[in-house]
Order: sequence, then C-alpha cells, then structure tokens
Amino acid sequence: MSKTARCLISFAICFMLARTASAEGNFITSDLWIRAVIHTVEKGGIEGVWKKGGEDTLGQNRVIWGYFYADPNEIRWGNPQNPDVFVKVWFDESGRTDVNFFHVSVPDIEVYSDYPYNGVPDRSGRATTSTRYIRHCYENGGSYGYENKEDGNPAQGYWAGAKPSGYHLMDDLKIAAVINTLEKGATEAIWCEGGRGMPEGKHKVVWGYFYADPNTVSWGSVSNPEVFVKIWLDANGRIDVNFFHVSVPDIEVYSNFSNEVTSQYSDDIFYKQKGTTVTHKRYIRHEYAYWYASWADPDCSVQNQNEYLYETMKYAYLWNDKVPETDVSLYSSPDVLLEHIKYERDQWSYIASKEEYDLYTIGGNYFGLGLGVDYDVYDDCRITFVYKDSPAAQAGLKRNDRILEINGKTVQEIEAQDLWDSVFYKGRIGDAVDLKIQDSQYQTRRISVKKDLVEIQTILHYDVIEYEGLKVGYVVFNEFLSDALRELDAVFAYFSWKGIDELILDIRYNPGGSTSVAEYLGNLIAGDRLEGKIFAKYLYNDNYSDWNEIAYFKKPANKNALNLNRIVFITTGATASSSELLINGLKPFMDVILIGDTTSGKPVGYSFSWEFCDRIFLPIVFKSVNSRGDGNYFDGFSPACYAADDLSRTLGDTQETSLKAALHYLKYGNCPNISYRAEKSAKEKKTIKLHGFRGEIGAF
Repeated sequence: MSKTARCLISFAICFMLARTASAEGNFITSDLWIRAVIHTVEKGGIEGVWKKGGEDTLGQNRVIWGYFYADPNEIRWGNPQNPDVFVKVWFDESGRTDVNFFHVSVPDIEVYSDYPYNGVPDRSGRATTSTRYIRHCYENGGSYGYENKEDGNPAQGYWAGAKPSGYHLMDDLKIAAVINTLEKGATEAIWCEGGRGMPEGKHKVVWGYFYADPNTVSWGSVSNPEVFVKIWLDANGRIDVNFFHVSVPDIEVYSNFSNEVTSQYSDDIFYKQKGTTVTHKRYIRHEYAYWYASWADPDCSVQNQNEYLYETMKYAYLWNDKVPETDVSLYSSPDVLLEHIKYERDQWSYIASKEEYDLYTIGGNYFGLGLGVDYDVYDDCRITFVYKDSPAAQAGLKRNDRILEINGKTVQEIEAQDLWDSVFYKGRIGDAVDLKIQDSQYQTRRISVKKDLVEIQTILHYDVIEYEGLKVGYVVFNEFLSDALRELDAVFAYFSWKGIDELILDIRYNPGGSTSVAEYLGNLIAGDRLEGKIFAKYLYNDNYSDWNEIAYFKKPANKNALNLNRIVFITTGATASSSELLINGLKPFMDVILIGDTTSGKPVGYSFSWEFCDRIFLPIVFKSVNSRGDGNYFDGFSPACYAADDLSRTLGDTQETSLKAALHYLKYGNCPNISYRAEKSAKEKKTIKLHGFRGEIGAF
C-alpha cells in the first residue's frame, strides 16, 4: 500500500471521529472553541462548517488540524472538498497553545477562538487575500494575536536548490516540498492527499498537505501537517497552486506543470516554480495555464492548434479587443496564424519548442555557440560578448572579432534576406557552424564551432573603480534569470564591503527576463528607505483583472543593499523588458541616469506559458506601470548622454566609451564631448533585431 493510500485511509477515519459542532462555532477540545464566518457576495456572512482532519501526540506536544468550508446548502460553491480556511492547533509542552488559521479562498473570513471556553471569544481576526495567516496564542492565562501580510511571493534571501522526486497529482502537474530540519538537514516531505472536489461550474479542487517523514525526524507524523496545499483548477484555464507554511522549519516548495523537465542532455529533475516558505512569509502561490493540458486529450491537428491559439488570444491576450475575427482553417500553422492576428504594436508574442523553452527558463541554458553579435558604429558586424566555457570561448572567439561570413553566407546576404533569426540555429548539438572571422589584428581566418548546450552567464563582469575620488561599483548584468539572485547577492556584498559611493549598472545587452528578479535587484539598489513603496503595477485585460498585481519595494533579507539616491545605467537598443521595468520602477524615487543609447521599448510582458503539442505559446498578457502610473514607453528610454558601445575595448575598461562617459557624468554631472556616430538614436543605428524566443535569450 502506498504512503498516499495509507494517508487517505487515515484521513477518512479522522473525519468520522470529528466532534459535533455547536450552533455557532466548534469545540476542538472540551475547552477550546473556534469559529469561522465566511463573507459571501450572495448571502453575506455564513457559518463555516468545520471538518477535523487529524490529531496526534508528539512527545509532550499535541496537534489537531482540520478546515472550514462553506455550507453547500447555503452557497452554490460550497463543497466539503473545497477548504476555505485551514486550521492547525498546537498544544506545546511549555503550556502555550497556538491556533493557526490559513486563509485559502477568495471571500473575507472572520475567525474566532476562545480558550478556556467561557462563551465570549478571546481572540478574533479577519483573514483575507492579503492577510492569509492569523495566529491566536494562549499562554500563562492570557492571549495575544499575530497576523502575516502575504503576497504569494517566496521569501527573498532563501535558495530553493534541491531536486526532490515529488508527486504527480495528475498527468501534467507535479509538486514537492523539502523541509530544512536542524536534526537531519534537508529532507523531502511526504505528500498526503486530502481530497478532490468539483465546486459549481467547471472548477476543480485538489488539496492535501506535506508532512515530515517519521522515519527521519521524531516529530514527523501523518497527522502533523507542515505545509497545507490547495490547488484550484479554474474553468477559465488557470491553475493556482497555493502553499501554506504551518510549522517552524524553513520549507522549500516546488511545482511543475507538464512533468519534470528532462532531455537527452540531462537527467536532472527541474521545477518551473519554487521558493522557500518561512514564518514571516507563509504563503506561496504558483500560477499556470492549463487550457491544453494532456488530461484534456488534445488533438494536435493544425486546425485544433489554430483554434487553441486563437481562443487564447481572444481571451488572455493584452490586446484581445484588437484580435480580428478570423477563419483559423485558412492558416497552415499556428505560427502563421499568430503573425496574422497579433496587434501591430506586438513584436514579442511567440511560439517555441517546449524543450528549448524549459531549458532556458528553468536551467538558464540554450542550444548555441555562446556569443552576442551586433553592428558597431561603422556598420561592421562584430562579437559583443562571449560566455565563458561556451563553444565560442573554447574556439578562441573574442569581443570585437568581426564576422564576415556564417555558413558560407556573407553578412550582407544574411541581412538582405533577414536570416538572423535562423542562421545560427538550425541543427542540433554537435552540428558545426562555419565562420569567417577578422580579429582585432586584422587577421582573417575560418573556424568551425560546434553547437552545444550553453549556460547563460548572468554577470559578465564586476569591479570597484576608483575614479577621481569616487569609489564606483560597476557590474555588467546580462539576464534577469532566477539563477542570478545568488550572483547579485555576492556582487552587492562585495560592493557593500568596499563601501562604494556610486553604482553603474551596465545592461547594454540585457534583453530582460523575470520580473521578480527585477524587483529583487531594485530592493538591493534602493535599500530600506523605499520599503512599502510601489515598484510596479502589472495590469491585465478585463478578463483577467483579478490577476492585476502591485509589486512593492521590500526590505532586503540580507545586509547588502546600497540605499542609493542615484544610479547610472549603461543601455543600448538591446536593453529591454525587465531591464526597462527596473529603470521605470526606480525613476520616481531616485536620480536615474542613462548613458549609451535608447532602450528597446517593451513595457509589456508574459505571465504564463501556454503549452500545446510539445510547444509553448507566450502571448503578451500584461503591461507595467510605475508608482506614478508611467508606462507605455514603446519608444524606449533615451539616454542623458549618447555614447558608443566601444567594442575595441573589454567590458570594464575605464577607457571604453560608454563606461568612460558614465564615470564622467558621476563626477561632473554632464556629458563628455563625444563627436562621432554614437550621437544618434538606436532607431537610426543599424542593429540586429532578434524576435520571439531568440529575442528572449539575446545571444547566439
């Protein structure tokens, strides 16, 4: 018999042993009383129905848990398998009693407790979507309360880096938890499914909890939940995976939609979303779209794929009101259809292979050579950067090398036929790309470089520069990937230790990435003084207005924040998306100076990856604005000083034109004299424009 099967049997027995409810509220023990009142739109306040889940004695401690749900006789969405408030009561050996309430659903819910019971509630509170956790404590004859404000994001400063085997809850959805214990270190938690329900409409619910393995730690028990979980499968095509931290240890939580990500190049198990729940950040929410989940028995005919993409665009697309009425049967593929129906301003919605997309978003890898390419100010095609340990690096390619031919085609032919999106990418690992190169010594040579799996280097260079009495931190940040958090922490710890006066953030090649990484970096730059201020608002179309979100500046978990009043960004036409989000988010609160060239202009983004037939669809679904409501920067941000990307010098060379101009501005407050072709906007400069998935990676 499986652990999950045993868990369900234990759970059913616990339900039969539940105590009878009083007219209002419920006795958990003979002298502990609790109550929940659910505020509904339809009927106002209704009494929550109590379900006891389990009880156990752990040494001198005792635990009782269960949940409240809405009465189906009162409200149409009420269901015994649709928990609205999870509850865990802990009777500590010290004499303290903790009554923990965890808000699960949409309505506001009043919670009460009384101990010892005298008919008048000692403690009360209102659990909401922002106040997810309420704790009532009884100790030494008195009581006190505590609550957490929660936004669903994981705690910063904690690294969830395990690879737990996890549990498949259905064909495409997998979850896991790892409990960080004092006794045994990190240990994988055991899943116990509580039930599945179908509230009104076509919604579905799966819920349960993780507990510590009793074979690993003494306090592990099937009746001692460590993390409650409720999964909501919305009829409109969204999955919410909600984790609620119950106990004391730090607990890492993981989820993945579409099974574990594996390929012929890696046996590692990855999870698309992860984070650490802690006592001050108890709630983590992962969101997915599942309109084309495998359990929906997808038909991968072109007609069905076209219909799926079209319906997604009509419902979830940011500009859904601009999508024309279309006969999808007239189009030979969803790719062709997308190009026809997307809004004229949209340069970014795309379809990618699932394997490549997962490798990039989860592992920070892609298939290629590991180099950036663009035109210099004289319209020569040159290498802008090379990732360390990449095939390009192993072949000896360097920044400033001039590319004359690729696979027998001249750069002029590639440009004329608009082949930049494909010229490097056809073929698989091990396939050769033939290049004709002219190096910095004007020596021409032909080399063959074999494609491989490239690990993206999020930070290309960092240093502290002593410049005319200023101590300036300088970092070249190349991609807003989740793996960058540890590297950013290390760099800012170094800057803090060095006591820098100013910061130059070089994002000249940064195409964007995760908005949460942009928020994290904003906190490192701004420090404590902006805590509670709005960093950004993410706004969806009217169909998804309940997804609208506000991201606030937060106090960094570590001590490496800089508390700066101004910052210099080095930018180019390749600076996009989360890079511009960071610029826009900081602008209302500090002096933000741009040096280099006009940014790309992408004030919109993706939230979910719609999967269908081993492909991933990424439509633009939200726009971002800052605390002043400023957004719509489709023309990009213009620099205070135009300066060339000086490819003749290495990144970090203080004589490199852009860095030199940035240092000059920090010292003197004006632009240096620059008298050549860099003094024109990115819209005029010849550039290589990558599209779709390749634009996300920003490298070849």
